[in-house]
Amino acid sequence: MSLNQHFKKWSWLFGIAGFSLMVAAIFVLPQYLKPDLDAGVTFYATEGCAPFKGQCIGRKDNQAITVGLGNEAIESMTEIPIRVHLANMTADSLIVDFEGLEMYMGVVRTQLVPNAQGVYQGTFTLPECGTGKMLWRARAIIDKGTSKKGIKFDFWAA
Repeated sequence: MSLNQHFKKWSWLFGIAGFSLMVAAIFVLPQYLKPDLDAGVTFYATEGCAPFKGQCIGRKDNQAITVGLGNEAIESMTEIPIRVHLANMTADSLIVDFEGLEMYMGVVRTQLVPNAQGVYQGTFTLPECGTGKMLWRARAIIDKGTSKKGIKFDFWAA
């Protein structure tokens, strides 16, 4: 049997194997390629976390980080205000990252600017998810010199 005949006989198997490898790569590789947003950050435990009914608070000793996302439910593709208040701490910079938990859609990062003593504000827009409702994780990270502190919490967006 010639090589050409042998290949024709087994070509369906090569096609299935190639397709299976491609599907596996699509589902497995994003888990290894996405950045570790928690690396090097000390996260405070959160209490009373209801970001749409007021705020989410993280405390450690006499320091506190309070995050508020407005008073309405979050909808993708709309500009959403965010406000972070720091108690008994200062920051060189303050960023907030948003990452989809059920489906990786990249990282939405926004840098907040101070507007008063210890209060940082900004806005963000989440990408639209085709499934309708999606679970997101927010991380407010305070960068002060060589240390990074923050809080993280999960919320639903439509």
